[in-house]
Amino acid sequence: MNGRFLLMLGLLCLGLGSAATDPQAVLRAIVDNQRGGSVRATLTLSVTRPDRQTQFVLEVVSDGNERAITWVKAPPREAGQAFLRVGDNLQLYNPTLKRVLRLPPSGRSDSFLGSDLSYSDLAGRDLEQDFTASVGAETEGSITLELTPRPQAPTPYGKLVLQASKPGFVPREVLYYDQRGQAVRKITFAQFAQVGGRSFPTQTTVEDLLRPGHRTSVVYSNYRFGLAIPESCFTVRALEAGC
Repeated sequence: MNGRFLLMLGLLCLGLGSAATDPQAVLRAIVDNQRGGSVRATLTLSVTRPDRQTQFVLEVVSDGNERAITWVKAPPREAGQAFLRVGDNLQLYNPTLKRVLRLPPSGRSDSFLGSDLSYSDLAGRDLEQDFTASVGAETEGSITLELTPRPQAPTPYGKLVLQASKPGFVPREVLYYDQRGQAVRKITFAQFAQVGGRSFPTQTTVEDLLRPGHRTSVVYSNYRFGLAIPESCFTVRALEAGC
């Protein structure tokens, strides 16, 4: 029995109903959609606050898994900054200091460019790696997973509730709860592009539920999927020189 047959059998089982649903396999399929595979794209990052709005233009290259590099192109005062993630290693390039700084694994939850996004939101498969999934609810057209942190996972959250549509396990919403069970953060996904059988969300909105008026949106444009990304793109040198 070859691997392709086993994969097809597993996907068929996912559609048979909650009794046959493997929640970790569903989570993996959701993350596959969310990441979309290898990609090079332009991102417009809009950070909204009660008294102002700031917009960034980013260029990103990702292998769709654990490696991604992001360069800030605009506004001018922020341009030149760059961010590299390879697995748990996160490095930042400061063009003013001309230095590369390293963040600890716990820094993946830190704010990205002062927005409501974290570094984990931009790249990586932290949902799959740091959480254990269980099925909270399932209908013919949707599924809800409850995610609880694995022991020693570097996350500040006590629980996540992830909603996806079926078939295809397309991500729709993630609610983040703190250790006391209060909802503190919400991510919604929209405007899906069909990429090699996946449904990739080209628009993401992040809301801080504890601070009204704090919201960040990310819109992908000029995206190209399925690229062969050179290994040189995911190196410290590429932070300054590009790839």
